Amino acid sequence: MALRRCEKCGLPLRLSKGYNWPGNGTILARHDPYMRMVIFEDGYYPSIWSELENRLGLSISDAMIRGQQASTWEYMENNILYGGRKYLLHRLPVNLLIKRIINETSLFGFGKVSVVKYERGKLLVMKVKYPFDIISVVWGVKGIFELVEGVAADLAWHEEGDEYTISVTQKAGSKPHENIDRSAIKAMKDARSELSFDGQYLAPQGERCSRCSLCGVPSGVEELEWREDEGGIYSRITGRRFIYTSGHIFVGVVRDLEARTGRELGSFILEATKFWQLRELQKTRVVPQPDAYDRMAKQLLAFGFGNVWDLSYGEGHLEITIANPLYVPRVVGRIAGLFEYVEGREAEINFYSPEPRLVKVEVKTA
Repeated sequence: MALRRCEKCGLPLRLSKGYNWPGNGTILARHDPYMRMVIFEDGYYPSIWSELENRLGLSISDAMIRGQQASTWEYMENNILYGGRKYLLHRLPVNLLIKRIINETSLFGFGKVSVVKYERGKLLVMKVKYPFDIISVVWGVKGIFELVEGVAADLAWHEEGDEYTISVTQKAGSKPHENIDRSAIKAMKDARSELSFDGQYLAPQGERCSRCSLCGVPSGVEELEWREDEGGIYSRITGRRFIYTSGHIFVGVVRDLEARTGRELGSFILEATKFWQLRELQKTRVVPQPDAYDRMAKQLLAFGFGNVWDLSYGEGHLEITIANPLYVPRVVGRIAGLFEYVEGREAEINFYSPEPRLVKVEVKTA
């Protein structure tokens, strides 16, 4: 299903009609300004989840599933069924609702989704090709069915060549929403509040990239290509795949794991992100230092990671101040990974937050 495009920049119009790009390093859902969106490489989640499993010595699939269900529920309520729509849910044409959901899936780069069969209140069968992460997709489909039907559901999926078939059926004798994990929903809401600073964002201070004069999306996003035939988003420069998603899902899962294990994971997330970023950059061609750091600042802004206020660097050192950072350990890890890539040496990292909405980072060669 084709996404409607901006006539000038060619990006999906849903990016500007459904989301606000205020120029302060955030991307906000128009119907829910507390929901921050972010664009990042699709390989990041699987890598970090695997590292967390090794670090904690336990499976984190349960935390991922709880988080995906809770985030699907929350997203549908605030962005698809907002206002009076949820009260008219059972009167809405289901085909239109599913069409909207498929469009959202394509916009987010989660894969190419199609409906095979739907029986209201009983069954939903979908196929998905090229999923970025099949666990996230299947539990998202299950969450959609449960929200629309107001019942608990059973889930099954299997792989057939290059695609997956997902089946969701009403659980016999289930009560409305009986399997919604309230602690997971709380973790997601707390994470959303944390990343949104309760709506008190720092105002833009300069802007490192221009915007499309027609739709207003930062020009840095034009580096990406939305391919509906694959349900994916790809870099025009490197060919790497990206996804566009809610930023607080990751943080909510991490906070859930911290609560359940009694361990602080921020420092580990920083190190794991740094090593992941370094490995990914090593797959690309070497970029001269000034271009690398300037491009990083533009990408942080355009992709929703924060707004670079100050940036200075020289041989063996880098200093940067970022407003409205999207989860400090993740942002600092990205910066440190790039620094080690450019310098070719291990980094010594120092950072602090003079206030929750601001982080100052100093990186130098060890």
